[in-house]
Amino acid sequence: MFTSIVEASIADLQAALADGTITSVELTAKYVLRAQKYDFQGLRLNSIVKLNPKAFTEALESDLRRAAGNLKGPLDGVPYTLKDSMKYAGKTCATGSPALADLVANEDCFLAQQLRAAGAVCIGRTNTPPMMASGMHRGLYGRAESPYNLDYLTAAFSSGSSNGSGTSTAASFAAFGLGSETVSSGRSPASNNGLVAYTPSRTVISPVGIWPLYPTCDVVVPHTRTVQDMLTILDVLTIERPTPEGDFWREQTYVQVPKVTRPVSHLDLLEDGNDSLKGKRLAVPKIYIGEHDPLAKPTFVSDEVIALYRRAKADLEALGAIVIETWVPIGQPNNVVGFAPDWNGKERRELVAYLWDDFLRENGDPNYPGLASVDGSQMFPRPAGYIPDQYMETKNFMDYPGLVELARNRDGKQIWDIDGIAEALPALEAQRKRDLEDWMDENNFDAVVFLANGDVGRADLDTNDESARHALQNGVKYSNGNRALRHMGVPTVSVTMGLMEHKRMPVNLTFAGKHGQDSQLLQFAYAYEQATHHRVAPPLMPALETDVITSVKPKAHERTLRPGVSEAPAEELGKGQHKVTIESYVDGTPSRSHANMLPQEAGADTATLKLSMSGDVVQPPEPLYGGYSTHVGKVNGLVIGYRDDEPPTAQWTSSDGVMAAEKLDLATDRKGAKRQKTSA
Repeated sequence: MFTSIVEASIADLQAALADGTITSVELTAKYVLRAQKYDFQGLRLNSIVKLNPKAFTEALESDLRRAAGNLKGPLDGVPYTLKDSMKYAGKTCATGSPALADLVANEDCFLAQQLRAAGAVCIGRTNTPPMMASGMHRGLYGRAESPYNLDYLTAAFSSGSSNGSGTSTAASFAAFGLGSETVSSGRSPASNNGLVAYTPSRTVISPVGIWPLYPTCDVVVPHTRTVQDMLTILDVLTIERPTPEGDFWREQTYVQVPKVTRPVSHLDLLEDGNDSLKGKRLAVPKIYIGEHDPLAKPTFVSDEVIALYRRAKADLEALGAIVIETWVPIGQPNNVVGFAPDWNGKERRELVAYLWDDFLRENGDPNYPGLASVDGSQMFPRPAGYIPDQYMETKNFMDYPGLVELARNRDGKQIWDIDGIAEALPALEAQRKRDLEDWMDENNFDAVVFLANGDVGRADLDTNDESARHALQNGVKYSNGNRALRHMGVPTVSVTMGLMEHKRMPVNLTFAGKHGQDSQLLQFAYAYEQATHHRVAPPLMPALETDVITSVKPKAHERTLRPGVSEAPAEELGKGQHKVTIESYVDGTPSRSHANMLPQEAGADTATLKLSMSGDVVQPPEPLYGGYSTHVGKVNGLVIGYRDDEPPTAQWTSSDGVMAAEKLDLATDRKGAKRQKTSA
């Protein structure tokens, strides 16, 4: 039996909860303590940006249901994370943007509703860049870092907005995470973190209550450490919403999207999964394995990744698959046959502006009554002289102030009134059938299989020209397939091929297929995963004493648990003296916490948390770039992120005497005026 939350599967957690080895409150505390050690301090991976203050209450409710024999399902009591763009009732939904820092969700997004109904415990919200409109730009909460190698990015720079979900899931800060994708924002962090990522066919997973980007492309992307975990959560995530309103592809009436048959239980796919690749013909695009297509942009692929591909090819052939390296006709999505001449522009302007305006109006936060109330200049502020901007395609930059003006002047116009939309949606469906599905049929291909990316970007690209140049090459800046897959609604499942020999970063193998082929792709990924077991846990974070799951209290779920809540009054502090001392105890074992992430509630039987503040502010950082909510600077040779116009940066002394530069991000007021202290 497993003995640690590190790399624990959902089935492992279910078993431990069922036999009383651990309670959900204890399990939640263990995940939070692991995040305290590696995410909020120590490595400062910065993946979970807001802990759910009711996480322990949700966990306690699960334990009480379990004791009463009233479980809601297999996810009852299992902790997970939500991307910062997904609504969770009463919590901020900033989408990583300084302009939306205080936006409060009026309700759960549909997926959070389903997970709540299934008894899952939301630990917190994960990092994303401003407006989800890139990959590794530093937003309101900075960016997440790699748990495998801090010298490299945890996602592709131009498309990896679910970087917090990728890092937190890989680092075992939760059992699974929910991300999303418009280009490759879910696949990319999955690849860089050795995770399973599933991008569904259109209409399979509801996006209602999630901040949209380009609705023609947007999909939810769950992150898990194994395919079986993915199948477990899909039984909840693929529940169909009763009404289509707010679900772009279900609500539109211009083209009939083929209905996808869902299995009675996704876990049934395991029955024939191991042999699913036998005799299957798999097409491998030559462009992604180092060969040049004169009709396409060159795609970089490193020798280390090619070595992983060769091993993966041998693995697939050993499973009975027939691997054919070939040219694939999926072209660049900006030239879709049947688009109106100006549709690409409208898709990036009017469609986005009206949807964002609708999202805010329907949310009902009086401080954000609509997009016209938002400061467009702060939605995705770009620091002057930012090195990566020199190598980015300016056509991909969004005019945020212009979007605000479009919303202000929409005069009641709805998204379905936008010229060209009636032609664009049938054109996208037709292109997938013509360029992918018909081609697969003509060549008797069962799936398309390719490297998720050709290499990984270096973490110092925002201060190093050479690193920026490399990270913004085709094959590195996005996941392979980039926007074409999303624009055409192509389902994919990605699973790790293992670690690069020298960089020690993971790279995924992606299985793609026809619309509605989702179940078979999941089986293909399962067969490959089970035959290879190439996933390696992040090496930078060894197991902690508090990660261990043991029980000196048999039938833990039968004990009476009482969460305690400490309501400390707010205290205004000046700029002169600050120090944070945090003590956490779980089962008598002390652990340190993070002042801005402290849960408001804790199971009194298992965890107590204390917070105090005092001390001296030391020298300010040497600025590297910035000028908006999040800056980058250097203190004592350490590059850090910080906030506010005049950020105080402190030197903290940890309990073991180790000195480390930290952000002083304790303020609830990010305007740089008075600071407040709260404690739990």
